[in-house]
Amino acid sequence: MAATPSLAPSKTPQAEVSSPPEAGEGAEEGEQAAQPPKVTEVKVTDTAQGDRVTFTFNAAAPEYLDSYEKELNGPEGRPIEIEGSKFLRVAFIGVDPESHFSPPSPNERVLEVRHLMNFEGETSVGIGIVAPDGAADPAYDITTKGTQVFIDIKE
Repeated sequence: MAATPSLAPSKTPQAEVSSPPEAGEGAEEGEQAAQPPKVTEVKVTDTAQGDRVTFTFNAAAPEYLDSYEKELNGPEGRPIEIEGSKFLRVAFIGVDPESHFSPPSPNERVLEVRHLMNFEGETSVGIGIVAPDGAADPAYDITTKGTQVFIDIKE
Protein backbone atom coordinates (compact mmCIF):
# COMPACT_ATOMS: atom_id res chain seq x y z
CA MET A 1 0.00 0.00 0.00
CA ALA A 2 1.45 3.37 -1.00
CA ALA A 3 1.70 6.14 1.57
CA THR A 4 -0.26 9.28 0.82
CA PRO A 5 1.26 12.64 1.64
CA SER A 6 -0.31 14.61 4.43
CA LEU A 7 -1.12 18.29 3.98
CA ALA A 8 -1.15 18.87 7.73
CA PRO A 9 1.95 20.62 9.10
CA SER A 10 4.38 18.24 10.74
CA LYS A 11 5.15 18.54 14.42
CA THR A 12 8.69 19.08 15.62
CA PRO A 13 9.98 15.62 16.52
CA GLN A 14 10.73 15.09 20.17
CA ALA A 15 13.86 13.16 21.02
CA GLU A 16 13.20 10.03 23.02
CA VAL A 17 16.01 8.32 24.82
CA SER A 18 15.53 4.67 25.56
CA SER A 19 17.67 2.55 27.79
CA PRO A 20 19.56 -0.37 26.26
CA PRO A 21 17.98 -3.80 26.71
CA GLU A 22 19.01 -5.82 29.73
CA ALA A 23 21.16 -8.88 29.14
CA GLY A 24 19.05 -11.50 27.43
CA GLU A 25 16.35 -9.02 26.31
CA GLY A 26 16.01 -8.36 22.58
CA ALA A 27 19.31 -10.02 21.67
CA GLU A 28 20.21 -13.57 20.84
CA GLU A 29 22.36 -15.47 23.32
CA GLY A 30 26.00 -14.47 22.80
CA GLU A 31 25.17 -11.24 20.94
CA GLN A 32 25.90 -7.90 22.54
CA ALA A 33 23.37 -5.09 22.47
CA ALA A 34 24.31 -2.24 20.13
CA GLN A 35 26.50 0.30 21.86
CA PRO A 36 25.79 4.02 21.50
CA PRO A 37 28.09 5.76 19.00
CA LYS A 38 31.21 7.62 20.09
CA VAL A 39 32.85 10.60 18.43
CA THR A 40 36.16 9.43 16.94
CA GLU A 41 37.28 12.59 15.13
CA VAL A 42 36.34 16.24 14.59
CA LYS A 43 37.80 18.34 11.76
CA VAL A 44 37.43 21.93 10.58
CA THR A 45 38.01 22.51 6.85
CA ASP A 46 37.51 25.22 4.24
CA THR A 47 35.13 24.60 1.35
CA ALA A 48 34.22 26.61 -1.75
CA GLN A 49 30.95 27.68 -0.05
CA GLY A 50 32.33 28.44 3.43
CA ASP A 51 33.56 26.30 6.31
CA ARG A 52 32.82 22.72 7.32
CA VAL A 53 32.94 21.02 10.70
CA THR A 54 32.92 17.23 10.37
CA PHE A 55 32.08 14.90 13.25
CA THR A 56 32.98 11.24 12.66
CA PHE A 57 31.47 8.49 14.83
CA ASN A 58 32.34 4.81 15.26
CA ALA A 59 28.78 3.84 14.24
CA ALA A 60 25.87 5.39 12.32
CA ALA A 61 25.63 9.17 12.72
CA PRO A 62 23.18 10.09 15.51
CA GLU A 63 20.21 12.42 15.41
CA TYR A 64 20.86 15.97 16.59
CA LEU A 65 19.31 19.24 17.75
CA ASP A 66 20.91 22.55 16.78
CA SER A 67 20.55 26.26 17.51
CA TYR A 68 22.48 29.50 17.80
CA GLU A 69 22.90 30.65 21.40
CA LYS A 70 23.90 33.99 22.93
CA GLU A 71 26.16 32.08 25.32
CA LEU A 72 27.00 28.42 25.68
CA ASN A 73 26.39 26.67 28.96
CA GLY A 74 27.88 23.58 30.52
CA PRO A 75 26.98 21.51 33.56
CA GLU A 76 24.71 23.22 36.10
CA GLY A 77 24.07 26.04 33.61
CA ARG A 78 27.51 27.57 34.04
CA PRO A 79 28.62 29.67 31.05
CA ILE A 80 31.49 28.23 29.03
CA GLU A 81 33.88 30.65 27.39
CA ILE A 82 34.46 29.83 23.75
CA GLU A 83 36.29 31.78 21.03
CA GLY A 84 34.10 33.56 18.47
CA SER A 85 31.27 36.07 18.23
CA LYS A 86 28.48 33.62 17.21
CA PHE A 87 27.86 30.34 18.99
CA LEU A 88 26.26 27.27 17.44
CA ARG A 89 25.17 24.51 19.82
CA VAL A 90 24.67 21.00 18.46
CA ALA A 91 23.32 18.28 20.74
CA PHE A 92 23.88 14.74 19.49
CA ILE A 93 21.18 12.38 20.78
CA GLY A 94 22.04 8.97 22.18
CA VAL A 95 25.82 9.32 21.97
CA ASP A 96 27.98 7.49 24.52
CA PRO A 97 28.35 9.92 27.48
CA GLU A 98 32.05 8.99 27.68
CA SER A 99 32.48 10.28 24.12
CA HIS A 100 34.94 13.16 24.12
CA PHE A 101 37.18 14.52 21.38
CA SER A 102 40.32 16.56 20.97
CA PRO A 103 39.51 20.08 19.79
CA PRO A 104 40.29 20.36 16.07
CA SER A 105 42.61 22.97 14.60
CA PRO A 106 40.62 26.16 13.92
CA ASN A 107 40.51 28.16 10.72
CA GLU A 108 39.86 31.87 10.12
CA ARG A 109 36.07 31.67 10.79
CA VAL A 110 35.59 28.59 12.94
CA LEU A 111 37.69 29.50 15.97
CA GLU A 112 36.75 26.70 18.35
CA VAL A 113 34.84 23.43 18.55
CA ARG A 114 34.51 21.91 22.01
CA HIS A 115 32.54 19.48 24.13
CA LEU A 116 30.09 21.31 26.41
CA MET A 117 28.34 18.63 28.45
CA ASN A 118 26.32 15.43 28.57
CA PHE A 119 22.75 15.82 29.82
CA GLU A 120 19.72 13.52 29.62
CA GLY A 121 21.05 11.43 26.74
CA GLU A 122 22.41 14.36 24.74
CA THR A 123 26.06 15.22 24.15
CA SER A 124 26.32 18.96 23.44
CA VAL A 125 29.13 20.62 21.54
CA GLY A 126 29.76 24.30 20.91
CA ILE A 127 31.11 25.88 17.75
CA GLY A 128 32.54 29.39 17.99
CA ILE A 129 32.28 31.33 14.71
CA VAL A 130 33.65 34.77 13.75
CA ALA A 131 31.04 37.19 12.40
CA PRO A 132 31.39 40.99 12.08
CA ASP A 133 29.86 42.95 14.97
CA GLY A 134 26.12 43.19 14.52
CA ALA A 135 26.09 40.65 11.69
CA ALA A 136 23.31 38.09 11.53
CA ASP A 137 23.97 34.50 12.53
CA PRO A 138 25.73 32.81 9.60
CA ALA A 139 23.54 30.43 7.60
CA TYR A 140 24.42 26.75 7.92
CA ASP A 141 23.29 23.30 6.81
CA ILE A 142 23.69 20.03 8.65
CA THR A 143 23.77 16.75 6.76
CA THR A 144 24.61 13.18 7.69
CA LYS A 145 26.15 10.43 5.64
CA GLY A 146 27.06 7.06 7.11
CA THR A 147 29.10 7.69 10.24
CA GLN A 148 29.59 11.41 9.68
CA VAL A 149 27.75 14.64 10.49
CA PHE A 150 28.69 17.64 8.32
CA ILE A 151 28.00 21.21 9.45
CA ASP A 152 28.49 23.58 6.53
CA ILE A 153 28.70 27.23 7.58
CA LYS A 154 27.99 29.53 4.65
CA GLU A 155 30.09 32.56 3.69
